[in-house]
Amino acid sequence: VQRQAGTGVLMTYTAASPVNAVTGKSVTEAVERYVFWRSGQEAVLALSGPRGSDNVDPWRKISDSLRWQ
Repeated sequence: VQRQAGTGVLMTYTAASPVNAVTGKSVTEAVERYVFWRSGQEAVLALSGPRGSDNVDPWRKISDSLRWQ
């Protein structure tokens, strides 16, 4: 995938959330995990939220905000 920080690898999958202490329930979360590398350094960015939520725009904004120092 191409982002502002450069080319990276994007993995998408679902995961169970931690059990809610009040309800005792867990929900399925959508996860996007980005891995970027540059000059021998690696950056991993993991974003998650309830499956079915409209996360496309906020997650793109966050993943494009990564900057190398």
